[in-house]
Amino acid sequence: MTMDDSRPPATVDWGQHALFLDFDGTLTPIVARPELVALAPTTRDLIAALVRATSGAVAIISGRSLADLATHTGDLGVTLSGSHGLELRQPEQEITLHGQFSDALSAAARALSPVAEAHDLLLEHKPGAVALHYRARPDCGDIVRRAVEDTARDLGLRHMHGNLVSEAAPRGIDKGTALAGIMAQPPFAGRHPVMIGDDTTDEDGFASAQNMGGFGLRIGGTDTCAQYRVADMDSALAWLDRSLRG
Repeated sequence: MTMDDSRPPATVDWGQHALFLDFDGTLTPIVARPELVALAPTTRDLIAALVRATSGAVAIISGRSLADLATHTGDLGVTLSGSHGLELRQPEQEITLHGQFSDALSAAARALSPVAEAHDLLLEHKPGAVALHYRARPDCGDIVRRAVEDTARDLGLRHMHGNLVSEAAPRGIDKGTALAGIMAQPPFAGRHPVMIGDDTTDEDGFASAQNMGGFGLRIGGTDTCAQYRVADMDSALAWLDRSLRG
């Protein structure tokens, strides 16, 4: 497939579609430390316009914890899914959290703590995953990936490798299952899902969207199951803006 072949459609009928968005690398640039991220005012305005166009059928599905995600997006009126689908909050509804994995995740955090300390890495123990970030130490990628893979295998968890981060998380829950679960509820039900993301952890979401009659849009990268692709985050946001005007 050439880049021309993979361009997303010029127009989208948002009255018939639902929108699912990754956060880091999709709505905000990747920064050295996750806590330094900020959602640009123009991006906030774009999301608000998409919420209106879809009658509220916009969700952000992120590897970030739900509490963290909500600090950046809580007033936008979107559905939030944190920890790669383990946490869910819809506007004006309570948080749903699958807590049966807490013991295994605590064990993973303990196992990975010495690695983080030895290499000055950021270890993040989220409600639904344990993440080892190496944004500030990209030279440690091999060490991090191997440590997370070994820990996940020993504890019956799955491993995920993303943009300068590796995570151990429960099996059977991912962005694809999160998307499918959200699509079963109003105002998403009966629409065609569009999933946009920039990372390997978004591939499950692309596949789920396409299995339900929608499409995936991959930002960057080459190996993807997404039907469409754009070069970078700015291109994806520009496409969303144009789709509202079509």
